[in-house]
Amino acid sequence: MLRAITRPAAITWGRRGGHRSFCAADLQKVASEALERVASASRLGGPAAITACREFLEAHTALRGCGPGVQTEWWAGRALVEEETQLEALSRALPRGGRVAPKLLDTFTPAEPEAAEAALQRLVAALGAGEGLAEALELRAAVRSAAREIGPHASAGFALDRLDRKMQNVLSLWFDPGFLQVQRIGEDSAAEVREAAAAVAHAVSPDYAVQLIEGSVDPHHRCFALRHAQMDPHSPPLLVAHASLANTLPSSLAEVVLPGRTAEAPQAACLWALGAPPSIGRDGSLHGLGLGQVLRREVCRQLRTELPTVASGGGSENIVGALVPLRGFAAWLHACRAWERPGIDEAAAGALQRAVQGGGRGLRREVQFADEDGDNVTFRLVQAEGTSGQILETISGEGPPRRILKLVVAEQGRALRFLVEPGPEALQVNVAEEAVARGDPVHVGHLAEAAGLLPASMRDVVLRLAYDFIIQRRGNGCHAAERATHFHLSGGAALHALHWRGDESAAALSDSLGIMASFVYRGPDAESEAAQAYAAEGLDAATFTAGGL
Repeated sequence: MLRAITRPAAITWGRRGGHRSFCAADLQKVASEALERVASASRLGGPAAITACREFLEAHTALRGCGPGVQTEWWAGRALVEEETQLEALSRALPRGGRVAPKLLDTFTPAEPEAAEAALQRLVAALGAGEGLAEALELRAAVRSAAREIGPHASAGFALDRLDRKMQNVLSLWFDPGFLQVQRIGEDSAAEVREAAAAVAHAVSPDYAVQLIEGSVDPHHRCFALRHAQMDPHSPPLLVAHASLANTLPSSLAEVVLPGRTAEAPQAACLWALGAPPSIGRDGSLHGLGLGQVLRREVCRQLRTELPTVASGGGSENIVGALVPLRGFAAWLHACRAWERPGIDEAAAGALQRAVQGGGRGLRREVQFADEDGDNVTFRLVQAEGTSGQILETISGEGPPRRILKLVVAEQGRALRFLVEPGPEALQVNVAEEAVARGDPVHVGHLAEAAGLLPASMRDVVLRLAYDFIIQRRGNGCHAAERATHFHLSGGAALHALHWRGDESAAALSDSLGIMASFVYRGPDAESEAAQAYAAEGLDAATFTAGGL
């Protein structure tokens, strides 16, 4: 249901060098009138069309700043009006008594596009691809944001979804692969481009993002940008991909991004981040345009040129792969209460439950005791800075807190062995008998599990669950529901392995228990064949190599 504006908010909006005071309802009317002028801009031509486009963009920006929900309500109203117009046109075309099926709207092509769709076309024509495409993506982002806020079950939500699909069809013409370019990003790239690359890297590896900004990246790292041929080369690219050359396909993020681990003649290449900068990909404005596969194919091609050819049967192939996190794995485990599945013993079930629930309400978040030497030792669970995850810290005596990366309760609870950072440094605490009797070492182990630091004995249990997670099917019962898996199988990759503790950052342990998946691309011919098979048959035709599944 649309929200009524009971208290129109007065705002000031600049137009043609002056200022006028509007309430939200007035501004929505101004935006609608401006949109209609843009839609008819083909009859205006030249400067008049440019002026109409700029006035609409100013009004649309003012809607966003008018207050919560104002822009959402405006787009919902526009989508409903345009859908009603299309329904009337369809009804007139049907025989008397005929009824319009909802799906007809998705295939209906009117003689003249409705205002929002037409405006999207006019923006690019009037302002040029460089400016017009960026503004068109902003409009689509606003439509998708409105659809998300209203929800899929309201009539306005259905109308917004249809409008989004029409916008996607228009944009797909402008983002045809023939108009796109893939370029290497290096130290001589514009500052805006490097910042965009750093933002994409930061989502996967904040440490590498810092290196990228400072210009201290490892010589075996590669960074690529996808942009439209007519967009400003100094502006942020549409998509960014990060890859690294390596000795073998890596099994962890640390292997692929940390410097100094690769020999002079690398034998493999690994793609480890691919995404849109925040300023471009807001609210999924690039969704459905196929740009990710365009960039991925070209990145794989360029990486292969830097690798030696490896004989394989009757032909040859280069070892090019991708390493991806299983985003949402922990939430899925929580939703399906995976710890209650048959075959998981009581101890493993308890550890898994603590890991996906962050310990739960009943877990004491700090344990303090004296070791055998009489020194005070503290273990505590704290919120990780900048993420929703938690970390386990230890404090010895008057020393500073240090994050624990791995922990083992040994010698029947009489010793705690762990790795801490900075370092990493291996330490051991010998627990006094009194603390052992109280169960303090066991409780420390529970704190570690709540921070996602599961014991190695849980490896097989968690990887089996991770496999179940990635082979879930979408609503069509065919393709993979997990987004990264679907993306790489759609590109013709083979699922190579699942990796225990592939990413040990606090955010990854919270979101996916640190599990990562790797995929292998086996050359253009094999990829094309596998991609066609997956498109037709889904997971039933997916290829699984002899990796660590």
